[in-house]
Amino acid sequence: MDALVGLTGPPAEALLRSMVATLTHRGTTSGDRLLQSSTASLARLQLSDDHAVGLRLDRRWLIDDDVTLLVCGFLTRDGNESVGGSVSLSGLTADYRARGVAAMSRLQGAAIVAISDETAGALHVARIGAGVRTVFYGRYTDTSAAMSRWLVASEPKAITSAPEYAAEIRPAAIAQYLAFSFVPGSGTMLKDVYELPAGHAVTLGSDASSTLTNLFPFEEDEWDGLGDGEDHRHWVAESRRVISDAVARRLPSGEPVGIFLSGGLDSSIVAAEVARQHSHRVLTYAIHFGKHYPNELGFARSVADRLGTDHHEVMVNPRQFAPRLRQMIWHLDDPIGDPITQPNFELARRVSQDVRYVFNGEGGDPLFGGPKNLPMMMQHWYGVPREPGFREKAYLASYRRAYEEWSRVLHPRIRDQIDPERDLVSILAPFFEQTSVRSFLNKLMAINIRLKGAHLILPKVERMLAASGLTPLAPLFDEELIRLSFQMPPRMKLRSGDEKWVLKRAYEDDLPREVIARPKSGMRVPVHYWFRGEMRRMAKKTLASWHVREAELFDPDRIRQLLRYDIEEGAGRYGMRLWMLMTFELWRRVVVDRDMTGVVR
Repeated sequence: MDALVGLTGPPAEALLRSMVATLTHRGTTSGDRLLQSSTASLARLQLSDDHAVGLRLDRRWLIDDDVTLLVCGFLTRDGNESVGGSVSLSGLTADYRARGVAAMSRLQGAAIVAISDETAGALHVARIGAGVRTVFYGRYTDTSAAMSRWLVASEPKAITSAPEYAAEIRPAAIAQYLAFSFVPGSGTMLKDVYELPAGHAVTLGSDASSTLTNLFPFEEDEWDGLGDGEDHRHWVAESRRVISDAVARRLPSGEPVGIFLSGGLDSSIVAAEVARQHSHRVLTYAIHFGKHYPNELGFARSVADRLGTDHHEVMVNPRQFAPRLRQMIWHLDDPIGDPITQPNFELARRVSQDVRYVFNGEGGDPLFGGPKNLPMMMQHWYGVPREPGFREKAYLASYRRAYEEWSRVLHPRIRDQIDPERDLVSILAPFFEQTSVRSFLNKLMAINIRLKGAHLILPKVERMLAASGLTPLAPLFDEELIRLSFQMPPRMKLRSGDEKWVLKRAYEDDLPREVIARPKSGMRVPVHYWFRGEMRRMAKKTLASWHVREAELFDPDRIRQLLRYDIEEGAGRYGMRLWMLMTFELWRRVVVDRDMTGVVR
């Protein structure tokens, strides 16, 4: 596990070291890892040797005259890959000199790459592939140097902790958070702090300019509807081959590995490949919330028994995690309102006792058409076109978060600043309007990969595992598998209402029949019941009216209704909405008010 920090402009070692100090939970750095030039300064923190996965790098940083290059994370494939399975940073530097930022489009894996070019007077930062690793950048007025700089970091806290930085919430982001349960796109919850979109590079100039470059235009690979694309045997075989290769490129050598095994199709497929390929101990872990709540333990046990893994079942409950909720939010940094986040955090604490690397099944739904796309497809097939933006609004409602609630729960001061067309609909409109993607299902897939995958799923898992020193491995978000998903006919993914059809055919002989045949259910965190029981007191204390009135972000009367489980509009979804509101309020106190009560750095 590692991290990256950086800044543009002339050397500022004190500022760089203060940024490094906020990320010591991700590793340490030594003086020779502070790479400073007249254009930019960079530093890499490292907790453990992660050369065991992906292609071996000949080193992690390189200074070559006027070009400084640094890699954070690991690569799985590269256009300059040698026969011996290593990546030469000198080769990457030469490629950059020849092709510019486009050279980084040849990289694949879970990595951030930074290139400081003194001649161009710019710092280039790339977030490789689907976005397993995150990176943020923000403007900062450095009064000691009487200048404005760009700050760059793997986590926002390294930016917001800079001296004299004033954390200010962006009103539109609150409505986006309520609609999505995360902040989509390049914006974050804070003004002037940005998340680099997955598969993109940003060029940060000394003149305060910033330019985005798309390095991973997988949408251009969409099947053209011609040829023998309907031969399902070809696509079944290709899916299995690419998944197998994706797992092989990530398998660490010479040590045990863990797998988060939910009992669903995606994690079971990854478990089947890992168990088949790995020559060392394979441990699987399944979460449950106690005997009173529904669970998928039976399916996970069935898969573990079939594959012969060392299986563990881990119970998570509020009494256990409530004292660590603020700690989880501090690690998460940019707020995410998905209730599965805390169980991920708790499971990582347990798994870190056994292994350093953990596989997961994230990616199957965004790439191959999970069940949440079915309502949108039904509307597309049979619905009558209505007012402009009706698809975007239907998609927002399909998240089943708090899209219908945002205008009621926001304080009038904030609500009056929100334009739903500008702040919500416009985020999705480019995906539905893009002409490079013809299939409606693939438009949904692109949204799920670019937004949900890159700004919710992957950051959530990476941060929660990094908090315990673990490295997540997500082979179903492999770049070649993303391309394959778009190259195949949509009917291979969703056929007669049967989602992930091609994956089921590819692994039906490897997994128990009940796992292949079962409908998708997802990890149901029982927040609806928790807020009527074990978490009721905590929610009432956190969302007390005086707190809400003081912050002037939410309507205290509406929150009281939610706490009483007593609203007249719709089904309520009280547990989900209360979790989002409570965790947001805790995030606000930690990040904006800098109240570090209950947080251990």
